[in-house]
Order: sequence, then C-alpha cells, then structure tokens
Amino acid sequence: MIDANDFLERIQKENVGWATGVPGSLLSPLINHIVDTDNLGYINAVSEGEAIGIAAGSSLSGRIGIVLIQNSGLGNIVNPVTSLTNVYKIPFLLIVSHRGDPENKPDAAQHAIMGKITNSLIDLIGISRQDFPSNYSEINTAVSNAFDFMRKESLPAAFVLRRGVLQSYEYNAQPNDCSYKSGVLIRNDESPTISLSIRDSIKLLSLDQDICVSTTGIISRVLFQECDRPQNFYMQGSMGTAAALGLGVALNKPNRKVAIFDGDGSVLMRLGSLATVGYHKPANYVHVVLDNEMYASTGGQPSAAPAVCLSDLAISAGYRRAITVYGADALSYYWNQFRHDEGPSLLHVKVKRVAEKMPPRPTLNPQEIANRFTESINE
Repeated sequence: MIDANDFLERIQKENVGWATGVPGSLLSPLINHIVDTDNLGYINAVSEGEAIGIAAGSSLSGRIGIVLIQNSGLGNIVNPVTSLTNVYKIPFLLIVSHRGDPENKPDAAQHAIMGKITNSLIDLIGISRQDFPSNYSEINTAVSNAFDFMRKESLPAAFVLRRGVLQSYEYNAQPNDCSYKSGVLIRNDESPTISLSIRDSIKLLSLDQDICVSTTGIISRVLFQECDRPQNFYMQGSMGTAAALGLGVALNKPNRKVAIFDGDGSVLMRLGSLATVGYHKPANYVHVVLDNEMYASTGGQPSAAPAVCLSDLAISAGYRRAITVYGADALSYYWNQFRHDEGPSLLHVKVKRVAEKMPPRPTLNPQEIANRFTESINE
C-alpha cells in the first residue's frame, strides 16, 4: 500500500498538465490529493470521453494530460482514443481503477463483465498498460517507464489500479465558489431569416493569431479549404469532443484566444461539455456552433437541434454571454465582439439547411495536423 501523494510527487517531475476524469471510489485518494494541492489542477469532466478530449488538449498545448476513470467508463473512451489520440499521436496518462477484478474480492454485480475484460480492452484499443505501483520502491521505475513510452511513441500509457493499493485520504479543500451566476443572453433584433451557408460563415470568421479547433466533418474540411493555418486543429472523427479539447488548450494557453468551430450534431452529442466549460469559465474561450439542424457530412439526416436553443443552454450552463445570429452582419459584429470580450462565449449561428457538396478531407494526415499545431502554439 502506498500514499497517493508519493505517486503524484513523482509524476510532477515530468511535464504534466491538467488532471481530469470522472470519480471512482478506488481513485478517491488520488483525486482528493490533486484537488487539495495547488501543484496540479483538476477538471471535473462530465464523462470519460470528455476527459480524453480535455487531456488531449492539454497535451497538444505542451503539458501531458492525466485522465482518472473507473473501468466501468472504459467503453466511453473507445471512440476518442481510437479516432483522436492514437490516430493523431497525442499522449496522455490514463489511470484506471479496476472494479470487478476477478482476482480480488467480489464486487457489485454491474462490474462483473467489465472487470473480466479491463486489461484486454485497454490492450485492444492500443494503450500501453502496467499495474499501478503497490509499494514505494516501484513508483519511480513505473512512472519512468510510462513517460519514456509516451515520449518515444507519442501514445497514451495506462496504470491499472487494483483495490487496496492506495491509502485512504480525505481532502479538506473548500469547493469552488461556482454558485450559478447568470450570464448575458443577448437578444438579437434581426429577422430570423437564415441567409448563410457553412462556407459563408467560415469565410466571415477571421482568425488572425487565434488558436482554432474545428469539429469533424464538413466544418473542418471547409475551414481547411478557406483558411488553412498551422494554428488550426482539424478533428477527423472523435465527434463531440471539440469543445473539450478546446477547453484543455484554453486552460493551458490563457493568454491566447481559443476558438472552437462546432456543429449542432457534434455539440449535442456531448452536451455536458457546455457545463464543464461554464464551470471552469476560461476567459479566452469562444465557442461557435454552426447549426444547420442536420448531419450534413452523412447525407443531411435531421438532428435534434430544432428542439433546443443553444444560446439559452449556454447561459444556463454558465457561459458569460451567448447569442443566436442569422445573417452576415450580426455574425461579423458579435464574432469580433466576443473575441475581445471576456469569455466563455457562445455564438450560435443558424445556417442554411442544405446538403452542400462535401469538400475533400484535409491533405495533411492526422499526425501532421497535430505536429504542426503543437509546434505553432508552443513556440
């Protein structure tokens, strides 16, 4: 059995960034120590998949992210690991608690199946795995092995934490003062006549030196055609993760404006990310949602976007300001305003519900996209 703080002190000698995840009882000593110290920051993710996105953003912006999850959440990370971190070669440190371990004492019924397949599932999705160190003398070697692998392969590494390895620890930190404070929902007086396409909108969104993360599908493809820059991170796959990845970048780069170009289907897939952004309130975060009420990249099937007002949701989730716009003048005006105001802000852009011809994918492969993005924002 070891003190969680001994492990955390060792990993802080590496170039680690934000820790994030979804709590589990076996992980409590680690998470409680992180929350109770000023040396590491913890982002309380609403889902395991979102945590992968946040950690990837931290790693891309210069400091390796840490993800702490219970093994019951492994299924939620399969997509962002296999289509984001392992394709773009983005390392992060994963710590997984092993509930339902068949070699340990019986656990709750819901952990039985995942408990049997935990190790094989981690191996299957391409994450290097080792047991979490169970005594002090093992910590240095285990951590060195994990970080040496990540530096060499640019891929994630995992520790599997078994029951009874960590000493208990109750933290005394006071919760963040994040009682609900209403932001400003800007009411738009323009006629709700939709006049812009996705391409029209992206042409109006001048980026200058802003960092930009664009969601998978047509939005990344059009952005690449219209405004390719090293500071753009084009997501291909990992749908719904753009907002989380942008959050990880924004928190590591507080002096740089970070713009997220999202779609209605993408933002609805991980709607909880609005709450995570609203809770942590990065002042440099501008979230643009291009909403055509359909899945344009897959043939125009309708999305659930007509049922919600995303600007209302953003304010309810803690964004400082939000607006829904319908035309070029309003888009240009509020885009320029939000880029200079304190965020997080959400610019909800209603665009034409037409099946545009799909442009080709970016000619850069995912690893090239990630490498030049990292180099450009970390100079």
